[in-house]
Amino acid sequence: MSKKNNFRKTWRTLTEIGQEFGVSAVKFGNILKQHGLREKDGEPTQKAKDGGFFEKIVPNDGKAYYLWHRDKTVEFLVNQGVEKSGISAKEASKTTEARKLARAWMEAQQLDDEGSKLGYLMACELEPEIKQMGVELVQAQLKKLGSEIVLNFDD
Repeated sequence: MSKKNNFRKTWRTLTEIGQEFGVSAVKFGNILKQHGLREKDGEPTQKAKDGGFFEKIVPNDGKAYYLWHRDKTVEFLVNQGVEKSGISAKEASKTTEARKLARAWMEAQQLDDEGSKLGYLMACELEPEIKQMGVELVQAQLKKLGSEIVLNFDD
């Protein structure tokens, strides 16, 4: 297993962990605030830092964001009495990947509509990934993103 896969299994977005609790990223962020892991402004608390609950990520474009230690965060909240009523960690991760594929497909379609060959090439690269992920799952994410694109891969 690659290092990236190990990292992504450990460190998750608010959206991914929130899905495990059956809530949105915003609501999950509020749960973290209620239980002392986030400040009112959304920054992690000293308690979260001391407990190793988060990892600060600073991409090249400079806008920092936080990933949360999935196991520590879930265990802490469950021990605090927060009910875990959402989807599994595996399903949350799969949904996130499907959303990324949906966004990439939308970009490819836009480029193709503009007459760019890159759009066609992107679509050719994305099609097998979408099929492997599950066309229905990616289609559902397209709909959630407000797209009217209908995936139709005739073999």
